[in-house]
Amino acid sequence: MYLAYLLAPVSIYVLNRTTFGLKIRAVGQNPEAADSLGVRVNAVRYATVILGSALAGLAGASLSIGLLSIFQENITNGIGFIAVALVYFGSWRPLGVLAGALLFSTINAFQLWMQVLGAPIPSDLAVMLPYILTIVVLAVGVKQIRQPAALTKPYERGE
Repeated sequence: MYLAYLLAPVSIYVLNRTTFGLKIRAVGQNPEAADSLGVRVNAVRYATVILGSALAGLAGASLSIGLLSIFQENITNGIGFIAVALVYFGSWRPLGVLAGALLFSTINAFQLWMQVLGAPIPSDLAVMLPYILTIVVLAVGVKQIRQPAALTKPYERGE
């Protein structure tokens, strides 16, 4: 968990102060321009996908081994959707994603406390609160999101 807090400033530093971060941002915005400057677009894309997958695997291992010490089917229970939504909520910025994750975690803890304290609402509704919040935030803020220009667009060199 503490490593996750450290990853936000490290990500900011890497994306804004290193050559690799500049290449990532260039490939995300305009792969043709990056390619014309000698950046290997596919190599950068593969590297970022591998790094993101490794971090997702670390998060899954932390959840199943670190917290619960067991493996269970569907242990994440839809949290992967929340992780993708947090990227949009955070406007593709590490501190924004961290703030969104803290908001989601706070609402999740709140719904647990509501159940423990015996709030007069059905427990099923309490469990849905974090997911409802995510849908509302995405529905309201979807017009303000600035995603990378080349997101989901394939790139073929020489075209």
